[in-house]
Amino acid sequence: MKAFACIALVLTLGSGLAAQQAAPEWKPPAATPDAIRPQDSPYKQESVEFTLAPGEGMEYKYRLGKGRAFLYSWVTSRPVHFEMHSVPDGAPSTFAETFEKLDDRPEAHGSYTAPFDGIHGWYWQNRTDQPVTLKMTTAGFYSHAQEFRRGQSPKVKEF
Repeated sequence: MKAFACIALVLTLGSGLAAQQAAPEWKPPAATPDAIRPQDSPYKQESVEFTLAPGEGMEYKYRLGKGRAFLYSWVTSRPVHFEMHSVPDGAPSTFAETFEKLDDRPEAHGSYTAPFDGIHGWYWQNRTDQPVTLKMTTAGFYSHAQEFRRGQSPKVKEF
């Protein structure tokens, strides 16, 4: 009989503790009608590889309309300085809105949604005394890419 009373006491105490630790009632998140953004054309994909000589810098940018997005992933053989920035259509050539600027990075991965029509991308600089190889993969709703290197005409790639 004592064993039965002990078991009943443990069950009673345990059920009270469980009731105190019960999770709060789940509530659904607010409606998100803008979660899906249909596009009028298929997304594009690109894999590119660049070599930066010691001390060399270059830019690579995509043309995006406002609200269009891309995913990106790039890696380098040695850490580089980089800036992710954009130039709105109609802005002076000296203007750029910078979103990220970091030193000594061997890689970056993420997504980007254009806040305005324009060109959007990166500037990388090799601050080492050895060549650096950069490999990048992107997928998104861009129409073309532009490569800028000092002393060279811009290279344009249509998609």
